[in-house]
Amino acid sequence: MTYAINLYFNKEAETYITSIWRSLERLEKGKCLTCANGRPHITLAIYDDLDLEVAKKRLETLSSSVYSFDLKLLQIGIFPHNKGAIFLTPNLTDRLFQIHRHFHQLFKEFEEQGWDYYKPQSWYPHCTLSLETPTEHIPSVLEQILKIFRPIDVSIRSIGIVSLDPINYLFQIDLREK
Repeated sequence: MTYAINLYFNKEAETYITSIWRSLERLEKGKCLTCANGRPHITLAIYDDLDLEVAKKRLETLSSSVYSFDLKLLQIGIFPHNKGAIFLTPNLTDRLFQIHRHFHQLFKEFEEQGWDYYKPQSWYPHCTLSLETPTEHIPSVLEQILKIFRPIDVSIRSIGIVSLDPINYLFQIDLREK
């Protein structure tokens, strides 16, 4: 089974991003993220397999030393190949990359099962808006996003594990308050 480790936003940010997803659903030009039980997030890693009990303990360790932190979602980006993803990019803070590196140090024993795109030195943090968007539909999806997008301040409040295809939320823990 495939698992993702995600950072989750404050409620206001989730509501805003979900409203963009709902607007894009009406276009019917990519995967319906709310239909797939999606929740706005930034993925730290994806693994082809994971010992869930060990992973939960490692996330508890991580959450005990990591405070919630703020980011700004300022830019719209595209991964045009593979899954045709359109996404929001956060400001690339030292704190975000420190947490990513610390996470991967704690999960080093699972490195072989990890997807390369999410490993240190390869990771491009993002929050997906549209997935599986055919290349020919990217311009119209971008046009819709540009009509409603505004930069937004977000707070990273929790970290969790989900299984993929279908998405099932397996574990979540809040980060320490600042």
